[in-house]
Amino acid sequence: MKLLKNIVRAGALCGLFLSASTASAQKVQLKVMAWNVLSFEMTDKSNQITFDIDQYVTLIKAQDPDVLCLNELESGTSRMGKEKLVELATRLDMFPYYIMSYPKDVGYYGNGILSKYPIIATGAKLISYKHYLGEGNYQFNNDAYTRTYGADQRSVGYADILVPTSDSEGQVVRIVCSHLDHQINSSGKIRQAQEVADFIGLNEPAYPTVLMGDMNVGSASSIPAISEPGDLIYSLWVDFIFTYPKNAWTKISGTYVDCGKLSDHDPIIGVISLK
Repeated sequence: MKLLKNIVRAGALCGLFLSASTASAQKVQLKVMAWNVLSFEMTDKSNQITFDIDQYVTLIKAQDPDVLCLNELESGTSRMGKEKLVELATRLDMFPYYIMSYPKDVGYYGNGILSKYPIIATGAKLISYKHYLGEGNYQFNNDAYTRTYGADQRSVGYADILVPTSDSEGQVVRIVCSHLDHQINSSGKIRQAQEVADFIGLNEPAYPTVLMGDMNVGSASSIPAISEPGDLIYSLWVDFIFTYPKNAWTKISGTYVDCGKLSDHDPIIGVISLK
């Protein structure tokens, strides 16, 4: 009987600890932001001498996103001067991950992910591409090849971030950033979207997933491989925020910020909560 009482008491204590742990755990809520920054040139090209990013940093700080996806981002090119993703990460106090699309000058051209939370795993893939001049060429395709494969090489990449849910627990969330071609034909866009979906596994994602970026389509229905498995959180012009799996996230808000001449794309923002 004494042993039975001890077992019951231990079970009650375990239940108490479990309840306390559950009560202290918090839902994952993220403020996510996507922005095609036009290589920091500005729309009037007035920034091409210095490529100063002060105004970009000011805008991003004012929005205070937890996660930021950037398109048209150069890394290590001689004209940029400083390494821009590292400079952004340092000034915003965020963790960086660069997704290379193709070599440019002495550096690279592609996309970037910044996160307030630690990045614990990454992955990237080049989207299939052929250039009329053959291997080793990545830009300025001719018209015939552009219609089928795109004007230049594109990519998709992800960063798995660890979002704290309590003092001792966390939730892994996968952040995906991509940029589809703007001149490729509709069947080409469908193929590019399918490659993105297959690489990430959007039908059965490994973790709760957020996909953002410049998809260069006017409607989510134009890229069914990306849109159908998940939920559209917000879109503006050709920029999108999606979440996966379907019905796993709650949209709290979606909006954009008028960035003036900083880029030809305004940044888009979503606040989302994991159910």
